Order: sequence, then structure tokens, then C-alpha cells
Amino acid sequence: MSNFAENLRKVLFDKRLKAIDVARGTNITPSVISRYLSGTNQPSRDNLFAVANYLRVSSEWLLSSSGAPESIQKSQVISSATEPLLKIIDVQEELIKNLQKQVKEWEDWKASSEAHAKGSDKTKNPTKPNKQKVGFMKKHKKPKK
Repeated sequence: MSNFAENLRKVLFDKRLKAIDVARGTNITPSVISRYLSGTNQPSRDNLFAVANYLRVSSEWLLSSSGAPESIQKSQVISSATEPLLKIIDVQEELIKNLQKQVKEWEDWKASSEAHAKGSDKTKNPTKPNKQKVGFMKKHKKPKK
């Protein structure tokens, strides 16, 4: 097993995380994370940085052969400076998701109201829709005795 796979397993265990958490947090597919954990694949540079950033450890430590805990502690000190930025990014992503949801709901509402408006165009006289019926009844009135 590679150093990366061992270190990734160790940090997941220490932080009580699952592979799916890393996949969701980094937008790396779960199958790729699985291959990293099994040691069959090594991460690309971008994926390495994404995983290290998400786990708040250094990318060097993830690739290193030493299991020195001080490497994790150093990276935690460095990551504590970036933690507020990560929180801001998380909040921004949540806001974007909510905005996209609201836009979709508005578009659905608009489409349904347009469809409803087109349906009302079928009435010949929308201000007095029963006018034709009244005219019909006048023509076919029963004669008074």
C-alpha cells in the first residue's frame, strides 16, 4: 500500500470521517477516493491539494513515509489561519445552492402562469364569458302563454 493510502486512512480514522465525506467535500467521485484508499491510484496534483485542504493536513504529509504526528500538528496550525476562509466558502456555496433553488422555483412558477394565461385566451370574450350563453338562451326561449 502506498504512503498516500496509509496516511489518508490514518487521517480519516483520526478525524472520524468516511470516504464519502471526503468525496462530497472535495467533489472527487467516491470511486476515485476508493482507489486512493486501496492504493491502486495516486492522486493528481489538484486532487491531492483538494484532499489535503479538506482534511486540513499538508499535502507533503499525505505523501510522506513518516507517520509523525507533528506533521499533522504543523498543518493544523497553518490550516487554522485558513479556517475562516473555508467557512466563508462553505457559506457561499450554501447561498449559491439556495439561490439556484429559488431561481428554479421562480422559473417553474413563471412557466405555469404563462401556460395558465394561454389557456384563458381560449375564451372569446374574457370580460363577459357568459355573453354567448345569454344570447343563445334568448334565441331559444320558450314562448310565454
